[in-house]
Amino acid sequence: MKKYIKNIILGAFSASLLVSCQAELDDFNNNPNDPATTNPSLLIAAMEVSTFQNHSSGLMRNSGIFTQHLQGTNIGQLGAIGLYIVNEGDVNNEWNTLYQVTLMNGHILNRDFAVNYPYYNGIGQVLTALNLGYATDMWGDVPYDEAFLAAEGNKTPKYNTQQEIYTRLQTILDQAIVNLSKPKASNEEVPGDDDYIFKGNISKWIKVANVLKARYALRLTAVDANAAQKALNYITAAGMTSNADDANTYFIDKPNSWNQWYAFNDNRTNYLKMGKYFVDYLVTNDDPRLPFMVDIDDDGGYSGNAPEDDDSVHTSNIGGYLSSSLDDTDGQRGFASKDWQIGIVTYAEAKFIEAEAKARLGQSGVQTALEEAVTASVTKITGAAPSATFLANATATFDIANIIQQKYLALFLTMEPYNDYRRTGFPALIPNQNSDTKVIPVRLPTPSDERQYNPNATVVSNVTTKVWWDAN
Repeated sequence: MKKYIKNIILGAFSASLLVSCQAELDDFNNNPNDPATTNPSLLIAAMEVSTFQNHSSGLMRNSGIFTQHLQGTNIGQLGAIGLYIVNEGDVNNEWNTLYQVTLMNGHILNRDFAVNYPYYNGIGQVLTALNLGYATDMWGDVPYDEAFLAAEGNKTPKYNTQQEIYTRLQTILDQAIVNLSKPKASNEEVPGDDDYIFKGNISKWIKVANVLKARYALRLTAVDANAAQKALNYITAAGMTSNADDANTYFIDKPNSWNQWYAFNDNRTNYLKMGKYFVDYLVTNDDPRLPFMVDIDDDGGYSGNAPEDDDSVHTSNIGGYLSSSLDDTDGQRGFASKDWQIGIVTYAEAKFIEAEAKARLGQSGVQTALEEAVTASVTKITGAAPSATFLANATATFDIANIIQQKYLALFLTMEPYNDYRRTGFPALIPNQNSDTKVIPVRLPTPSDERQYNPNATVVSNVTTKVWWDAN
């Protein structure tokens, strides 16, 4: 990192952390080396809040534009992203939030509280693996082994290769499962309401850890011949059984604590529109999630911007922004209403992983897992199970292409569709033909802070340079 990482979040659910991207998480006041101001409860709460930020701000906007779920307009800076112009200075905030806030808190938990607080530390390790995964999937080689040694004088950490990071991810999650499996009596204090995601339900954190192990195993299908079997083993161990096991963001219907997608549109109206490919697919297939995921456009229908269209503003926003009929009037909610919770690690994802792993292994049960995945998504988003007709049509084909297509729909507003697209080539998206490269970016550039101040950084400026696991 370019400077001594000394300022971290140590508050509980702070409204200022959830306002929108212009209120960046880069100004904090507590010294993590001061035990008088640091405790595991504050650290885990802060880690979760910053994770919600990471899961719903710049990283997800960029990946959503690349996958054509969304499209930026020329009103603001997202129009350039739609043209695949991503500058190194554009990604400093996302990098700094991941490292100076989220991952640093996890490092302190593991450094100072591992012995007497294994449950807190285990949760922190799960969140560390999640956020370190965001970093490496977007940037490739990233620092980890030396990333938090500024206090010892190392302000220019060496980078780990992405292959090394993927080994670390599995190790971190294994350690988390060990910690979370210890008896309650081994803890001086256990999580409760300070755990915004599961309120201290440790068994659910173990499930999430195993699903993340499966996620990261399956990511390596192009570079590891055993990836599918490993993923299936981890999913079987996870034992997720319903949407009640989902790890979700936590937002509340109070000013400055809204769902970040809602807050972004509220502050930067028409900077971001729905993508045509995504909307058209939902419309064509009479998908019941359509009115929840996509807002009504100015003509009373549903529409999105093509990759080449950065000008139209009368097209649809993300569902729930402007449509009172879906927000409060009749008791329904749009997908991006003020307090809508977005899945981080979900039962639906677990079933998609199971379906793909079984398909790759030539095993039975692929269609059943796919049906369960689609049902979980539709039920979570609409509040009702899909009709038999819709489900039959959506899952009639259960090859890799349709599994990824259905996952692309279900995991809207997360990074996983972008990772799947790079890994598998599905869906078969057509790049923006008005862009200079006519190639969808497959990474983010190294942040300018790292390039300028860390001589050990692995610097990559070309956003068409593939990361290690992307051998598609």
